[in-house]
Amino acid sequence: MRVLVLYYSLDGNTRLMAQTIAKTCGADLQELRTEEEPKKGFAKYFWGGRQVFMKERPRLLPLEKKAVDYDLLFIGTPVWAFSPVPAVSGFLENAALSGKKIALFCCSGGGMGRTFQKMEALLGGNAIISTMHFVEPRRSEQASVKKAGEWAAKVLSQHNRNL
Repeated sequence: MRVLVLYYSLDGNTRLMAQTIAKTCGADLQELRTEEEPKKGFAKYFWGGRQVFMKERPRLLPLEKKAVDYDLLFIGTPVWAFSPVPAVSGFLENAALSGKKIALFCCSGGGMGRTFQKMEALLGGNAIISTMHFVEPRRSEQASVKKAGEWAAKVLSQHNRNL
């Protein structure tokens, strides 16, 4: 069984969770990167919020791994304006995934709004087998890494039992 952890990260929170999940599952790791460099400092909130509200889809750099080649996908996103980031939404709109088992995770500084519902709407024809929300993982890194590892192991175990 092939497992891929696919994610976007701006401040490193989602990257930390993705790396932990990949290590726990022995999975491949694929970061989504955009052609346009993200804004830094406080300006990133206006930049990111504008992308979400205007439904912009940034151009992604080419991927090394193809999600269609994997049996189980973990897909992670930061939460911007109570939504998945535009890079993840754009990927999901164009990935042509079907018949996959998918676990979704997100990282935020508080509420996640309708992040998972919006991701699920873009993933029709796939089975969403689990979701997990992490709040400020780098702030309590040890506890977050433990939580991510335990969740990933549980998802993997459940998936293997259902094969």
